[in-house]
Amino acid sequence: MPEGRGLELSLEAVSKEYVLGGRTIPVLNEAVATIEAGEVVAVVGKSGSGKSTLLQLLGLLDQPTGGRILYDGRDLRSQRPDVIEDFRNRYVGFVFQFHHLLPEFTATENVMMPALIAGWSMGDARTRAISLLERVGLGPRLDHAPGELSGGEQQRVALARALSLSPSLVLADEPTGNLDPRTASDIHELLIELNQEIGTTLLVATHNMALARMLPRTLTLQDGGLVPWTEEEGA
Repeated sequence: MPEGRGLELSLEAVSKEYVLGGRTIPVLNEAVATIEAGEVVAVVGKSGSGKSTLLQLLGLLDQPTGGRILYDGRDLRSQRPDVIEDFRNRYVGFVFQFHHLLPEFTATENVMMPALIAGWSMGDARTRAISLLERVGLGPRLDHAPGELSGGEQQRVALARALSLSPSLVLADEPTGNLDPRTASDIHELLIELNQEIGTTLLVATHNMALARMLPRTLTLQDGGLVPWTEEEGA
């Protein structure tokens, strides 16, 4: 899969349910959707509607109970765990509401981690990390630890880390939920800019309709399925 190319995602009757205390709890119910390669899509829905579950399935952190998810037409569900893990590490980047940075390392070292895990040399990983941090406006903060950065700066580090290996798919789960409105808007604009530059497919789960309107396409997770969002719905 060439660098800088987005993944096409196809959800074919995807269902997910959990069993808790002997009770079956359905989350997704035969959800159907197609996300084109390089497309930018917001996923909205009420709290508890399954947005995080959907992103976990798309990111191969969990498996659906039923149905299939295809990546450029390829069904990975039957692959060996090591094949799935390699695919996830190489082609999928995650950005979470809580940045999950390692507090004992600098911004540069945090962004270097995925490349080092992938077997890059220390020098190449550092060069890539610095380039990304400069791109997200953190050139003067390369050697700062997370505790020395603002919330918005920490999220920019997390975004740079997610892009370390030029993933074909970036999944952002409420990436601005803990930020003030202006900083949140800046992060969303940055996500769009980076999508346009890199060509990665981007899905952003958010409860903030003002920010979802910034993205070209929005899907609503409703009653376990994915449906197009309408302006009347968000009014």
